[in-house]
Amino acid sequence: MATTVPDYSVGFTQEEVEEIFAILKLELKKVIASYSESGTQVIRQRTEDIHAKMAACQRALQTMDPTTYGSTNKTATSAVPYHLPR
Repeated sequence: MATTVPDYSVGFTQEEVEEIFAILKLELKKVIASYSESGTQVIRQRTEDIHAKMAACQRALQTMDPTTYGSTNKTATSAVPYHLPR
């Protein structure tokens, strides 16, 4: 069962979120190494939980510092470069 991922942009500083992200990266490396040895379903679920938490950290960092980590608002628009006469 997947764990509930908190909103890291609330109640955490940018430095804390970066630290959490770094810890998750190290944990993911350990789990992946362990997965390659045994390949069990439990470890696979664990990697999915870590990926979800990492994504939450990335969203929080984008919210806190969009110039460094990119904007969270990625809206596609289309435009007609010129008007065609009728």
